Amino acid sequence: MMLSASIRLERFKHSNARARTLSSMVHACRRVAVLLERARKQAALGRPRSALDAVEEARACLTAPVSTLIRGGGVNNLDQIVDVTNSVNNLEKNINNGGANGSNAPTNTVLRLEDTPFGSRAMQLLPKIENEVLMGARRGLNRWFLSLRSGGDGAKAGRAALRRCASSVAVGPGCLGLGGKIQSYAWRAKNADNLISRANQKGKVARAARAGYWFERDCQREATRLEGSPGGMGMGRRAEALASAFGWYRCWDESSGDELSSFLKTDFGSDGKDMDRSGHSVGGGALNRSGHGMNRSGHGRSLGFRATSKYGGGSVADAGMGSKRSGGSGKQSQWAEMLTPDILTETKSDDQAKLLALPETVHPVRRAELAFKILGREEEFRQYYESNRFGDMKISSSSDKKGDKSKDETRSSLSSLTGDDVSLGTDRIFFAKSLPHLCASLIGFSAVEAALELDNFIDDDDDNAEGAKTGEKTSARIMTGRGSSFRESSERYERALVTELGNLLRKRAVGATLVELARASCLVAAFRSALKIVHPSSSTRKSDKELLAMDVDIIMTGLKVAQEEQLKATTKYVNECRKEPMEVSRSQMSNLRFNKSYGKGGISEDAEESGTPSKKPQEEVLNFPFGLSELKQKQISNSLDKLDPLLRTQRGSLNQIMTENELYTFSQSVPLVIKSIHARVIVFTAFALSQEELGQVFASKQGGGIAGYIFDCVEECVAVAAVGMKDGYTHFDELTVEQAVQITADISALQSALPRLFGTIMRGLCHIGLVKSEQVEETFEYAESVLKGANKSCDKQVANMYSSVYEICRNKIDMLIDFSLENFSWVARSVRDSPNAYAESIVEYMRGTFQCLGPMDEGSRAGLHFSCCGHVAERLVKILTDPADDLERRRAGGGGIAPVSKIDSFGLRNLATDIAHFEAFADSTGVGQLRECFNELNCLAAAMLDRDLPMLLLPDNYQARRKKYPFLSLEKVLSILEKYAGTGIGEKLMARGGSVASKEFLMLEKKEVIQLTKIVKVQLGSQNV
Repeated sequence: MMLSASIRLERFKHSNARARTLSSMVHACRRVAVLLERARKQAALGRPRSALDAVEEARACLTAPVSTLIRGGGVNNLDQIVDVTNSVNNLEKNINNGGANGSNAPTNTVLRLEDTPFGSRAMQLLPKIENEVLMGARRGLNRWFLSLRSGGDGAKAGRAALRRCASSVAVGPGCLGLGGKIQSYAWRAKNADNLISRANQKGKVARAARAGYWFERDCQREATRLEGSPGGMGMGRRAEALASAFGWYRCWDESSGDELSSFLKTDFGSDGKDMDRSGHSVGGGALNRSGHGMNRSGHGRSLGFRATSKYGGGSVADAGMGSKRSGGSGKQSQWAEMLTPDILTETKSDDQAKLLALPETVHPVRRAELAFKILGREEEFRQYYESNRFGDMKISSSSDKKGDKSKDETRSSLSSLTGDDVSLGTDRIFFAKSLPHLCASLIGFSAVEAALELDNFIDDDDDNAEGAKTGEKTSARIMTGRGSSFRESSERYERALVTELGNLLRKRAVGATLVELARASCLVAAFRSALKIVHPSSSTRKSDKELLAMDVDIIMTGLKVAQEEQLKATTKYVNECRKEPMEVSRSQMSNLRFNKSYGKGGISEDAEESGTPSKKPQEEVLNFPFGLSELKQKQISNSLDKLDPLLRTQRGSLNQIMTENELYTFSQSVPLVIKSIHARVIVFTAFALSQEELGQVFASKQGGGIAGYIFDCVEECVAVAAVGMKDGYTHFDELTVEQAVQITADISALQSALPRLFGTIMRGLCHIGLVKSEQVEETFEYAESVLKGANKSCDKQVANMYSSVYEICRNKIDMLIDFSLENFSWVARSVRDSPNAYAESIVEYMRGTFQCLGPMDEGSRAGLHFSCCGHVAERLVKILTDPADDLERRRAGGGGIAPVSKIDSFGLRNLATDIAHFEAFADSTGVGQLRECFNELNCLAAAMLDRDLPMLLLPDNYQARRKKYPFLSLEKVLSILEKYAGTGIGEKLMARGGSVASKEFLMLEKKEVIQLTKIVKVQLGSQNV
């Protein structure tokens, strides 16, 4: 009984232990299920460490002995339960068998949860969860790659960084830059005055730099205008300050409606509008831009133009501006739009938010790297990350376009970074859209790499906090050391990106316009500054300047582009011009009454400060600057108006008519050409200034460094403008005298404006700091030499046009002479009281031609008078004295009509009447000594009509002949005698009995002609011997 009771007791204990063990097993399985579910959820949420911690804990539960999972009380473990069961069974067997046999030795078995069906299935789920974690990490990483590339998050952050850096550079240290405070502009203007006063005032440029500008008057106006410009300090004000420093608003009226882009446009052949840098037509619905990102303190963003009602951004008139701005209160100025890329001016809050939140957006990279590192697959992550982050892609090349697929593929890192083929698109699209996007994307790349190098990232998940509450031991926090793992690859890839961008710039710069070069230089300068700010620790920063340099000779490329564009612009303006002198408007005449010259002490509108006579420099006349307003014609009045006032077509006195019809010497194309030169020089200066900010070092040259190149640009533009004016006609045969004279006057007007233009540019260079204090004399001397070169270029073209005018007049005179004297008979047989028709037609033509010479200067007009009259006299002398047998040779050479074959005394008498008509016309022109052009012809005709000619031709009367007829040539007398038709006795008697009795002249008979011919031949023979 006792043994049976003992056996039952052991069974009861065994049952109790088994029940408790079963409960513990159920609890362990439940815990494993919970861990698996948690791992799945954490993996789905993108929390790799929490998911992998749950996987590791579940694996530990599954692989641990079951005995460690059973809670205490009774039998402590399942092994003991097996031992008790074996002992009870052996005890019963012994009782039944009478204890004959001994007990068998117990077998030790270690059971684990993975050996159960549940555990086996759970073990199969663990690798799947780990793969799910890795796939989730890859998905998050891929989304991050797409957000940076296609989503543009990196480019948005890059745009914000570019805007902030560009604004900071424009404002300058202490807000003393060109785009800084207004006080800095006044300080720079005063410094320019001081530098100009130090120069030698004997030079034209030094004197012209002081003309048209007075600090107390003009600086205040320009500063007030800058203060009211939209956008405040930054890139917009920098562009406006640059234009104001070079006198743009002192010389040109912005309210006239002329768009600045029209003066800098190069594609004049297309009917459509030119594409601006934003890809839209110039001035047609462009996006308003006035913000500059974060302000100086970094605590907020500057207000855009929409806040004008509250902050007074558009109250320009209230700010004291006297002149009307063409841009309005809500638009950027024309110069700001022209010199500043859109990406540096437009304000987007989204971009700023992306830049500020950039360190928080790299979590997918951190978590993916953490997941791979925990699983021991760090090398796999490195390869995957580098292939997606630092990869390149194949782009189209010239050989691919031609169908020749070479073995060497063209691959691009920039295309891989942005997802766009950088080799596609025209130069216009590249500079307008592609280049800003590439710069912003590269800045975003560097900013992301800088954020990834921060080694203080800790992945805090919610599970860690829960584990701390439950008291369980949390896994050690893993510090990601990614900054050193990919640093070399990142720097190498960044260098490849910067190198490719520099190569792309150098390749595209060849086909760029001057405005595109200026914008690109400004953008690249801001780009380099932004690289220094967002990622200063990169080793690529040491070579950014060399990698981004457009070209060693980029300044010469800019000079060539400016020269070509100016030639196209000049040709356009000249072709559109009617080649007529401009009229002086009454408003300009009234304004000039109060504008006295410098130093004359006249009354001026600006003399409010004192009652003393003003010594202020003369203010530039808007739209007619640089002395153009003073180039007025001296009215050439018609002699008929003076002789008979009834013939006038206008009422009033002659002085009133001349005053009402006052004209400039130049046509309407001259102000446009000078304005285009002025604008192009300002753009070239902005381009050179940005290149200097970029760190470009140009070859040193005489004239103060980069200022010398700017003066070279002025000289080249003036030279090609003069050439364009000279060639401003389609066919030379269709060019009239009036048009040729006007072209000559236009080139002369351009030349007269050069000193003041050079002076204005010199003041601008001193203002913006491109003229160093130690190089003032050198710069002014070089400017003087360049001015002389520009004057020589204009002189050359003026001389060419003067020759063209004379050639046109000569051809017309030759045509009139040939037409009028084609069948003219010089054997008249009678005397005329009036000139011949050919003489009257020549005089009328020359009178009309000389009336058109008003635009020319007085010296040129007088020279053309002498040239035309001298040609008429020379042509008549040749017709009269050339041998008659020279007809065939003259016709073969295109020399016009044949010389006179026969002439009598009456023909010579009528020729004398024609000569008197020519001399009377010469006296009526008012040009002194013009009648002397006909001295040889008059002397020849007078000698042949002199009754004392037979005595004067004798050898003994040589001195008397030379005294009476100093211009007489025996060769020409001999030629006339050979053509002389002798007069008979009857003709002499008839002439003496006629109406010419009182006008006796020499009438030679044939024998007398023969005798005189012999006498002349003897004298010529003795002279030759």
